[in-house]
Amino acid sequence: MAKADGEPGRLVTDSAAPLESTASFLDSIVENLPHMVFVKDAAELRFVLFNKAGEDLLGLHRDAILGKNDDDLFPREQAMFFVAKDREVLSGKRLVDITEEPIQTRHGLRVLHTKKIPIVDHAGQPRFLLGISEDITERKLLEERIRRADERQRVLAQTTAPLAPAGEDPLPAAARLALPVGGDGCMFLVELASGAPRAVVAHVDAAREERWRRLVETSNLVERFSGSSRAVLEAGQPLVLNEIDPATLASFSTDAKAAEELAALGPHALLLVSLRGRAQQLGTLVFLRDVTARAFDEDDRAFAERFAQRLAGDLDNTRLYRELERAEAAQRFLGEAAERLAGSLDFDELVGLVPRLALPFLADWCVMFLLEDDGQMRRFAVAHVDPSRAPMLVESVGRYSPGSKQPGLEPARTQEPILNSVVDDALLDRVCVDADHKDLVRRIGTATAMAVPVRARGRVLGSISLGRGSGGPLYQSHDLTLAVALADRVGISLDNARLYQEAQAALRARDEFLSIASHELRTPLTTACLSVDLLARGLQSGWTHSACTARAEGTQKQLARLKRLVDGLLDVSRIAAGKLVLELGEIDLCALCTELVDRFAEEARRVGSEVHLRVSCARRIRADAMRIEQVLTNLLANALRYAAPAPIHVQVEVTEGGARLSVRDEGKGIAPKDLARLFDRFERGATSSAHGGLGLGLYIARQICEAHGGTIRALSEPGRGAEFVVELPLSPPQP
Repeated sequence: MAKADGEPGRLVTDSAAPLESTASFLDSIVENLPHMVFVKDAAELRFVLFNKAGEDLLGLHRDAILGKNDDDLFPREQAMFFVAKDREVLSGKRLVDITEEPIQTRHGLRVLHTKKIPIVDHAGQPRFLLGISEDITERKLLEERIRRADERQRVLAQTTAPLAPAGEDPLPAAARLALPVGGDGCMFLVELASGAPRAVVAHVDAAREERWRRLVETSNLVERFSGSSRAVLEAGQPLVLNEIDPATLASFSTDAKAAEELAALGPHALLLVSLRGRAQQLGTLVFLRDVTARAFDEDDRAFAERFAQRLAGDLDNTRLYRELERAEAAQRFLGEAAERLAGSLDFDELVGLVPRLALPFLADWCVMFLLEDDGQMRRFAVAHVDPSRAPMLVESVGRYSPGSKQPGLEPARTQEPILNSVVDDALLDRVCVDADHKDLVRRIGTATAMAVPVRARGRVLGSISLGRGSGGPLYQSHDLTLAVALADRVGISLDNARLYQEAQAALRARDEFLSIASHELRTPLTTACLSVDLLARGLQSGWTHSACTARAEGTQKQLARLKRLVDGLLDVSRIAAGKLVLELGEIDLCALCTELVDRFAEEARRVGSEVHLRVSCARRIRADAMRIEQVLTNLLANALRYAAPAPIHVQVEVTEGGARLSVRDEGKGIAPKDLARLFDRFERGATSSAHGGLGLGLYIARQICEAHGGTIRALSEPGRGAEFVVELPLSPPQP
């Protein structure tokens, strides 16, 4: 049996075996131990013994180890740690247990559990240091993996529950939750419906978080990936970059300053996962490591995928909730707008109301453009949430709208809505007239804008322009849809107001016509009755033949006038019923006009006027002679009625291209406001009350011309007379 001889660290034997055999036996034990065993001398801490397990662990042959110290074999910081522990053992003359001791080997960094023991002589002084090290690297990795798995399960369990109240953004809370399990930093880059990316950034280091946030907001960090990398993400596959070389890092940004900042932050590993919702790609989840030296492994990738999957469901729910809220708010807005629009049938009042309806729910400012009958935008109404800026809107529209390029007018011309989600300098350069106009738009406050047409029953009434300043959200497609719905309701209300006003005007015209008609019909009828009564008395009292004849002729004139009035009313009823029938035949237009001018010569002389005729007919035309005579009769009668004693000029020309007939006078002319409605039914000029008439002659003339496939128009300026031009084809079109 072996026994101690009183000297620490030394064994003796009482057997007869030689000492060499005992040393060989001990060497065999040390050599075959599964743990690294080494001995250092106490003076210089040089290795004097090293077993095979130590050789395998360090990846070095003992010949390269024996006689050397830690400074010769390991990095300086590591060697200093080993020496400090050795000195602690030797000075304290006691065992030191180092539970975790990192050591750099040829196989990489390993973690050891080391016990160091002093070997002392008979005097109790340390002579050697014995070390026994167990490699616990795999055990530590397993423990770390289990710890990380437990932490990730906790994170995933929290991700399953809503991270934010209903309708609120869950991304900031999710980014915080993922740290540091997923990485040193977490980013969400989400593509909104407008196409503009939105970034959410979190980091374990607050200072680095702010730097990363600025970098992501000012550069296209993720969008700059190569096409193949983007394709991987779009296909739903994670993308792992564990060794990011300078070239790859530089490709993330085209901006030199952003590239420098990215290089300074020095990410050495990136893990990207697609955020895929139920029906669309929502964005990208990015984990990065720029502090921890560990690369991303399969466990990291699996966690990132599960985290992204659960978060995408929450994002989808948030999106659907917001869409539901937005739809409900839009319906309330449209309902309230329709109720306010229905409260008035005054056209001008409605035009002024429209811009106020859109504020502040749909816009910060609004302009309602109204299309006039001639196709020009002359009327408008404005509103701004800041009343002090409303005059700027008025100035902008008043100075720059007519004939300008600004988008607010385009929908009325094209009948297509316009959406400018971002109003930048490039857009302003394109639509503004000059630098002053551009500055005015900026001062009004326009970061996003849209414009929609206002229509009713296929007719464009105008357009509505809306805009928001930089403080509000950018317009998206759903905002444009809401604006179109509002414009449709505005169009219906304006059309109803217009129809109401037209109905009121028609009622007034009817009442006026009945009053005029009763007067106009009563006058010749009363005169005819008086003439017949006088004639009867004259016959009884013995009037001469010539006196009776004169009275009879006067009665005939009044009856003829009465017949013309009744015929006019009958023509109107036929036209309204679509029963105006043409009796076509070959006519000589020049001969017909010559005969009519001769017939009006006496009446012209009576009112002090004169009719001049110029004719040039190369051929006949096919027309209804009685109806063409009716047109020319109305034109000559009007000219003599309103222009006398100024001269009248009649010109007739028939060529292979068609017939042209004009009646021009040198009278006072026609006011523009009367010219626009001259050919309407029951319309009479400003001086018609002094001249009589039902206001049907020109209306009937237009209907006759159009029935022949021709046109009639009036040309006039106040003080320069008037000209009526009739143009007819050689033959009416087939019905």
